[in-house]
Amino acid sequence: MAKRPEIAELCAKEFAEHMGVQPEWVAWAPGRINVIGGHTDYNGGLALPGAINRWISVSLRARNDDEIRVRSLDFGGELLGRRGDFSANGASWHQFVAGCVAVFEEQQELPSGFDAVFTGDVPDGAGLSSSAALTIAWMTAFRAWTSASMDDMTLVRMAQQVEHRFLGVQCGLLDQIGSLMAQPGGLLLVDFQRLEVTPVDVGLQDVRWVVLHSGVRRELASSSYLDRVEECALGLEAVRRREPSVNHSRDLTLAMLQTDSVIERRLHHVVTENERVIRAARAVRQGDAVELGSLIASAHTSLRDDYQVSCPQLDCLVEAAQR
Repeated sequence: MAKRPEIAELCAKEFAEHMGVQPEWVAWAPGRINVIGGHTDYNGGLALPGAINRWISVSLRARNDDEIRVRSLDFGGELLGRRGDFSANGASWHQFVAGCVAVFEEQQELPSGFDAVFTGDVPDGAGLSSSAALTIAWMTAFRAWTSASMDDMTLVRMAQQVEHRFLGVQCGLLDQIGSLMAQPGGLLLVDFQRLEVTPVDVGLQDVRWVVLHSGVRRELASSSYLDRVEECALGLEAVRRREPSVNHSRDLTLAMLQTDSVIERRLHHVVTENERVIRAARAVRQGDAVELGSLIASAHTSLRDDYQVSCPQLDCLVEAAQR
């Protein structure tokens, strides 16, 4: 088992102070960066994520009854309920927790009620997948408690279902895979069509990753994210009417796309981004920081112009970095 991060130690300590007993299980999951491969996951494409050194942690102890009591150290307050009738209509973190309980119990019944405390230091709304880290931490805690025979891919799919059904975010699996499967000191090459995950050793020397916040809060449920999911599906259907051999976005070539069509420009990004991911993984392995930097800059241009999901603040940061 990996060494507990400091935030997990804090979570366990706060549980003991609040609940009066030690937790039986302590789980944690990291936030993630995505080096390259933006908006490719729900299009069955490729991406290159990795974990960061910020975490969400859950401490849990089983009860002798069906009561459920959950305390959030960061958002404040408690969520109270009972097994079999545990729902939430309040704060968004209530929806996350209730969703995790509901989705997990569809696969594996929890033995009893429980007391839990959770906290984290992954910035909320900063594009570092705090929500995925939260759901993965909860699912990992439940899997450990129940000794359920669930593999990691099953767990990430369950975490995804929480976002789909309880938060209204039709996300892909990028964030959940990046949070659960990433290894220290390495990246992951993820193929979302085949659901294959390949570790990528980092050969870069004298390179440090820096995460900068644009100052613009990221809220997927109310952003253009859901519009892009729909547009890509519409674009693929439009191409398939012209090209019967196309069954999946990975079957597309640039020659098949009409650049004067907004929805097909979204797919232009997806096709070119998949190629950039392949080249970026090679550059990471070979330690070619110049090539990697060029690919990341090209990816931003594509996200800004073809996919139209950038903003002036982010563009400014990219321009400053390139100088």
